[in-house]
Amino acid sequence: MTPLSTLAGVIEGIVSSTPAAFVTMLVRDLRNARDPIDRQRFSFTKIGSPVDAQLSALVEAWRDEPAVGASALAIAFEAALAARTMASSTVELVWTGPTTETASTLNTTAVLFSIVRRARKRLSLMSFSAFPIAGLLEELSAACDRGVEVRLILESVADSGGRLTIDAALPFERLRGRANFYAWPRDQRGPGAMMHAKVVVADGQLALVTSANLTERGVDSNFELGTYFEGNAIPNEIEQRLDDLVARGTLARRA
Repeated sequence: MTPLSTLAGVIEGIVSSTPAAFVTMLVRDLRNARDPIDRQRFSFTKIGSPVDAQLSALVEAWRDEPAVGASALAIAFEAALAARTMASSTVELVWTGPTTETASTLNTTAVLFSIVRRARKRLSLMSFSAFPIAGLLEELSAACDRGVEVRLILESVADSGGRLTIDAALPFERLRGRANFYAWPRDQRGPGAMMHAKVVVADGQLALVTSANLTERGVDSNFELGTYFEGNAIPNEIEQRLDDLVARGTLARRA
């Protein structure tokens, strides 16, 4: 393996040891910079901060590479961050139903409960239908207890135009006043449209997109397929789209 240059080594060290948001701000400042730049020009940090030594090393290594402009350095950081993201990214098949002779895959129940338990700030669950799942209500209650903002986006009999016979919110009634309930109002839909998505997403970091409804059969015994995402852009994109639908009133709060 070819040894890294000093500058490349500093870039790798910063990207591997600091939050992605820090690297993003660093890229922003580099794109706005005029060469040469010194560490005081990095607007998001202060001298003496935990990253000051790393920024000092970056400036020193950069001065030894006069042909590398600020834009090129920004691109190098973006590439290193993308490589780090891809290396830590997880996309896995989630399977419920008949077993196969191929390698085992994640189980819907296990993934559902794992996401709920790992949520620290925000948790959204979306389903067309729902029936009690052993232990799920308790796990959602525990999430509320630790300060997680729980959002339940569920179909109702009225909004479904009679296609659903029991409100999907019914199994979660004990969470009223603690979790936020949302629905897709019928007047916000096209003719015959159904809210058929089944999604669980936490903190913009973990997500399950599945064919399984929030029912015991759906997560444990039906033939259902889904995909689990962690450490990539998909969970955050799902969360942002749900936020946008709430902000637009497309998804309406239900008391």
